[in-house]
Amino acid sequence: MTPSPEEIEAARTPAGGWTRAQLAQWGVPWPPPKGWKQELADRWQAEQDNTS
Repeated sequence: MTPSPEEIEAARTPAGGWTRAQLAQWGVPWPPPKGWKQELADRWQAEQDNTS
Protein backbone atom coordinates (compact mmCIF):
# COMPACT_ATOMS: atom_id res chain seq x y z
CA MET A 1 0.00 0.00 0.00
CA THR A 2 1.27 3.44 -0.88
CA PRO A 3 1.74 5.75 2.12
CA SER A 4 -0.12 9.03 2.29
CA PRO A 5 1.88 12.27 2.31
CA GLU A 6 1.10 12.53 6.03
CA GLU A 7 2.44 9.02 6.66
CA ILE A 8 5.61 9.87 4.74
CA GLU A 9 6.22 12.95 6.88
CA ALA A 10 5.40 11.08 10.10
CA ALA A 11 8.05 8.46 9.29
CA ARG A 12 10.91 10.96 9.37
CA THR A 13 13.71 10.15 11.78
CA PRO A 14 14.69 12.65 14.50
CA ALA A 15 17.47 13.78 12.16
CA GLY A 16 14.90 14.67 9.51
CA GLY A 17 15.47 11.91 6.97
CA TRP A 18 14.16 8.43 6.31
CA THR A 19 15.80 5.08 6.92
CA ARG A 20 16.87 2.83 4.11
CA ALA A 21 14.54 0.15 5.50
CA GLN A 22 11.55 2.50 5.50
CA LEU A 23 12.19 3.59 1.93
CA ALA A 24 12.58 -0.04 0.85
CA GLN A 25 9.21 -0.84 2.44
CA TRP A 26 7.68 1.83 0.19
CA GLY A 27 9.54 0.55 -2.88
CA VAL A 28 11.96 3.48 -3.07
CA PRO A 29 15.51 2.51 -4.12
CA TRP A 30 18.62 3.53 -2.22
CA PRO A 31 19.86 6.16 -2.56
CA PRO A 32 16.44 7.72 -3.07
CA PRO A 33 16.15 9.43 -6.45
CA LYS A 34 15.18 13.05 -6.78
CA GLY A 35 11.41 13.46 -6.64
CA TRP A 36 10.66 10.22 -4.79
CA LYS A 37 8.29 11.89 -2.29
CA GLN A 38 6.27 13.52 -5.05
CA GLU A 39 6.11 10.23 -6.96
CA LEU A 40 4.71 8.47 -3.88
CA ALA A 41 2.26 11.32 -3.27
CA ASP A 42 1.07 11.16 -6.88
CA ARG A 43 0.67 7.38 -6.68
CA TRP A 44 -1.27 7.69 -3.41
CA GLN A 45 -3.57 10.33 -4.93
CA ALA A 46 -4.23 8.15 -7.97
CA GLU A 47 -5.17 5.26 -5.67
CA GLN A 48 -7.56 7.55 -3.77
CA ASP A 49 -9.15 8.70 -7.03
CA ASN A 50 -9.64 5.09 -8.13
CA THR A 51 -11.39 4.06 -4.92
CA SER A 52 -13.78 7.00 -4.74
